[in-house]
Amino acid sequence: MKLEEYKSQAITRLNKSIAHNEKEKMNYACMGLFEETGEVIAEFRKPLFKGNFHEKPLDIEDIKSELGDLMWYLALICKNTDIDMNQFKPIYNDKEKINKREKIIQIALKMGKRTGKIIEEYEKVYIQKTEKEELISEIQKQYNNICELVNQIDINIDDILNENIRKINSRYNEKGEKENNEQEK
Repeated sequence: MKLEEYKSQAITRLNKSIAHNEKEKMNYACMGLFEETGEVIAEFRKPLFKGNFHEKPLDIEDIKSELGDLMWYLALICKNTDIDMNQFKPIYNDKEKINKREKIIQIALKMGKRTGKIIEEYEKVYIQKTEKEELISEIQKQYNNICELVNQIDINIDDILNENIRKINSRYNEKGEKENNEQEK
């Protein structure tokens, strides 16, 4: 799936209570990006540090779900700033020969740092009306981190995007309202 196609499908179900308020959309996207980055990192931290990585494998379905949520917030930021996501291409930097566990840890830590930089640049574009080049650069770097991470655990970015669209469509209707089964939870 092309990233711009993903963005247009994913953001159609945006919560309508914030859809028309630019500042609320910015705050919502920033907080969500921090939250989802943390949830992705937590999915790796738990088996890597609380259990034996080889005896307690990573929960690939949960990781895919959290990465999909992270991609959703990146798509929202791109939508809010009119950034074409198709310009983002994966660049793999696999020059270092280190073990898989250490590589995953390094990527997860880079993701956390990169999220802070994305939010900093996003706020500059919104508040100070700066150009988008630095924001685009930071999103590209985060996309690279995501692609490197999925490469390490042998999953496909398209599977993540398609699963996220399915999840969004099952939770929200075309008006951005929660479906009846979601309202009860």
